[in-house]
Amino acid sequence: MSKIEEIDPRDIDYHRWSRVHATVNRTWTMTSNIAEPLNAVTKDARELPIFDLLEYMRTLLERWTNEKLLKANGTFTFLGSKFNKELENNRTLSHKLRVSASTDHIHTVIDGVKRYIVCLESKKCSCGQFQLEELPCVHALAALRNGNETYENYCSPYYTKKSLLRTCEIPVNPLPDESK
Repeated sequence: MSKIEEIDPRDIDYHRWSRVHATVNRTWTMTSNIAEPLNAVTKDARELPIFDLLEYMRTLLERWTNEKLLKANGTFTFLGSKFNKELENNRTLSHKLRVSASTDHIHTVIDGVKRYIVCLESKKCSCGQFQLEELPCVHALAALRNGNETYENYCSPYYTKKSLLRTCEIPVNPLPDESK
């Protein structure tokens, strides 16, 4: 960080480097926009005439949308498969934790020698992961299990199968014949 500060001190701010300190929710997206993956897969197609390039791009987006739709339709869980897998990993790890409830919503979760405070009402954990990812962290799942509650009300609605299906509602329309 000190080397970056030597070049340009304006780039040192934590909100530029860390999801925890970001002023906006960056979710789990690792690229700045869709241009990066599109540039990678259209490298050769960029040499095509404009109509062929557009048709290539259209069929690429059509294929991606269809693959996402098939994957979402094949999911039989409340959450999409990526988020359900993350939740299952957290659930497995949560079984080794000790929980003590202060109130219905506030719990102390002990992980070895570390202590975490979980507030289910505000969907926050002192580890920061619960509020950052909007998916119950290991500690929150331990607190939910302690109170015999299910996780569904504590996940971002964007991670649900229903929301994933809605992202595929807008069709990728075919282009007319080149003569049109």
